[in-house]
Amino acid sequence: MVAMLAPKYAPRRSVVCAALSLVILFALYPSTEALRRFTPNDAKIAKELKRKAASAENTSYGQPVAELTSKLTSVDHFGSVQYSRNDTYSMRYILIWPETKPNASSPIYLFCGQEVALPEASPGTGFYSALANSTGALQIWPEHRYYANSAPYTPTDNFAHFTIEQALVDHVELVLYVQNMFNLTTNPVIAIGSSYSGQLSSYLRMRYPDVIAGAISSSPTSFGCPGLGLDPSYDPYGFAKVATRAASSEGGSAAACPANVQKFFQTILSLGASASGRKTINTEMSLCSDSTVASDDDAQNLALYVQDQWTTAAQYNAPIADLGTTGVPAYRVRVACNYFESTTLTTTQLLGNMVSALAVFNANTTTSTGCLDTSGATAEPEPESAVTAEGPAESVTTLDVSVASPEAEPEPNATPEPSSSDKFAYQVCNQDQTPVSFDGVTDMFFDYPFDLDENDKECVQQYGIHSQYNWAAYNFGLSAVRQSSNIFFTNGIYDPFIACGPTVNISATITAAVYEGCHAYDVGTPYPEDPPSVTAARNQGAALIAQWVQEYNTVKTQIPLSNAANMFDLSYSLGGYTQMVNDTLTGSTLLRDQQVLNTSASYSNSAAAMM
Repeated sequence: MVAMLAPKYAPRRSVVCAALSLVILFALYPSTEALRRFTPNDAKIAKELKRKAASAENTSYGQPVAELTSKLTSVDHFGSVQYSRNDTYSMRYILIWPETKPNASSPIYLFCGQEVALPEASPGTGFYSALANSTGALQIWPEHRYYANSAPYTPTDNFAHFTIEQALVDHVELVLYVQNMFNLTTNPVIAIGSSYSGQLSSYLRMRYPDVIAGAISSSPTSFGCPGLGLDPSYDPYGFAKVATRAASSEGGSAAACPANVQKFFQTILSLGASASGRKTINTEMSLCSDSTVASDDDAQNLALYVQDQWTTAAQYNAPIADLGTTGVPAYRVRVACNYFESTTLTTTQLLGNMVSALAVFNANTTTSTGCLDTSGATAEPEPESAVTAEGPAESVTTLDVSVASPEAEPEPNATPEPSSSDKFAYQVCNQDQTPVSFDGVTDMFFDYPFDLDENDKECVQQYGIHSQYNWAAYNFGLSAVRQSSNIFFTNGIYDPFIACGPTVNISATITAAVYEGCHAYDVGTPYPEDPPSVTAARNQGAALIAQWVQEYNTVKTQIPLSNAANMFDLSYSLGGYTQMVNDTLTGSTLLRDQQVLNTSASYSNSAAAMM
């Protein structure tokens, strides 16, 4: 996802959404671990969630119940046992379960970690969370390592263990931990995610099919890299072509819009070559003092800024208003294109109308001072998915604030913790690179091809790492996909990242759906404005989950299963899926006794211990 930073949200669509009463009921369910000392920040989160709470729909399974808690997790799942068992971090997660306790056939929904803090992932919202409530499923919402509270080290360890492989095992260990906690060790687990977390959900199914029975993957960019063995191969220019389509008559926009937008780029790049031309740009676009064009390079940077605005607008070209930012209209690209419907626009009109179009994308925030500010604003915060577009998780939790401990004071001259955007930019450089190019011929932008060498230099300069362009090909190439099963990919037709995602069925059990919508829109809460194809994609996902659950439960009655969760003695919430210590091996007892292992919970695999 090159040039795409971690999502952050501004005030969102003001609607009353389905919400959950987050109540810690230790008397009814086993505690997930000995209560950790919740910080004042946790209490603030609880208070904010409570303020925004609304009553969840009371299904036949009763009122949903939820708990915010954490689990000690190995920092390095692939190093030595001694190292992993000594070095842990606290991984936050939220459990949501029906009032009626799950039975032996109940599914478990794993909502994969996103590249934001847990509250920003809006746990308990969206189509599939509501589906979980209506089917009596247990929900697990983990916080991705290195984001917010779930950080192995503060300050960070230069992201030494910030890899997708480590994150996948975090998810697996958490699932097995929770399965043991509720004595649901043979229950089917469905992984669900969108965008980056959609990649994780599909990767989990491919790499850990013994744990994950099926996966919903909305708007992933899994196929947006070279070397996957696709035929035809990945087209790096496809991203720009799809963004152009959203601005064309085929996307419901004014027919002359693409040609005029392309002419705008040609105009400012030409004007930027001279002092008089740069003056024209500054004047006609009313650029703020810190955004003025003073050189040829500044003109190109302005072009890149405008290009990013249009591609991001296409990515979130939703059929509803206020998605991500209050004041942004439905089908924002169409509205912006209304400024470019004439075929006889002058230079002055092209530049001025572009300012008006950009105001549509950001709800006038970049022109609120009377001039256009391009110094750091974006078309809108880039959300992880439409799940969170309706607002933060409108849930309520009750935490024992009486045990809250003071937050640690930052050390003098300490290096500031990187933002979520910076952290995701590191992930993009490291393993999630999606080369995206523009040519100004097959798209409405300008010639700007992706340069592998230059991008690699920037990654080395900023993070000290070389990009692993072929990481996905080596780990999850097409052959790995074809050998898997029970994955459902979905993509919105207006989303430029559809060029990086599967859009056709790969096999009988790895299927895909394309709908009229934007990035990850299908996993969001349904609205009356939703096109029929969005509803159809949701219904197909729900039907597939029901099918996977039924098949899994049928098989386990015919063939004795030994779920991976049964392999562990979870008296210790350390190590786990890849670092199990077999106590029958010589020296293992001695090794365990040498460690300072504070138990966070003591569980066994017996049913009686779970009651």
